[in-house]
Amino acid sequence: MLTKTSSFCLLLLALSIAHLNVDAHISMIYPLPRGHPMNPNTGFVDYNCRDAPLYDGCGGGQGKTYPCGGYPPDRQVVQSFQAGETINVRFGNAQFGSPGQPPLQPTSNQARHAGGLCEFALSYDNGRTFGVFARYHGSCPDMYYDWPVRLPDNIPSCESCIFAWTWINAAATQAEFYMGCADIKIVGKVGGSTLPPEIANVAPRLANMPGYPYYHAPGDQFGNTKSNGPNPSEVDANSKSLTGGVDTVFQPMYSKRKRDRSLHRRLGVFSN
Repeated sequence: MLTKTSSFCLLLLALSIAHLNVDAHISMIYPLPRGHPMNPNTGFVDYNCRDAPLYDGCGGGQGKTYPCGGYPPDRQVVQSFQAGETINVRFGNAQFGSPGQPPLQPTSNQARHAGGLCEFALSYDNGRTFGVFARYHGSCPDMYYDWPVRLPDNIPSCESCIFAWTWINAAATQAEFYMGCADIKIVGKVGGSTLPPEIANVAPRLANMPGYPYYHAPGDQFGNTKSNGPNPSEVDANSKSLTGGVDTVFQPMYSKRKRDRSLHRRLGVFSN
């Protein structure tokens, strides 16, 4: 026979599971980002909002903030890469992609919102500025696939720099902006402490945050389920560090509404 206490605990568990099913989103899980429970060196473990977009009110107030969700740097930087090395970026969420979670199926609801625009950038000044060196259009992100990006050959070494992933979603009730940041070391060219101009001069495309335009990105027809994965031509271009620079492909999909009123209500931009 259930006691009042055990019944209350079961109710809380059911509500927690329901919350995960309703509010699940997606995040980068490799390289291991700041705030993620699988990161043993994170300066703050975020069990509730790790997969959430920025400024969606998750956790109260305005929610996660730009840059990097507002998470502090890792206590110790242990992820190390070579200039010119290919990083196979992976994605997951609170329901899939971590040890002990159910296996991902082609029909699983990944909450990938029909993909959109993923950009990959580096920061050598702890997130004050970012330079884009790779991107994928259309089906990114998707947990089913690796998303290879090649670090440029001519970047300098760093003991603590940031590998950042940003995503503008294609579908969902609201246009959203996601960001994950991994603290990494890079063994690169000797001398210098800043990004080359061709990378440093191309900032990530920012949208769907206070003070920025509101729009979706072009995506695919697969919704929240498995897509066709990375475009082979972009995989090839990313393997050659050829997808940085100015984006000549992206076309924003502006909403018929000039701004999303429910988002602005949560942020307190207007009250009526």
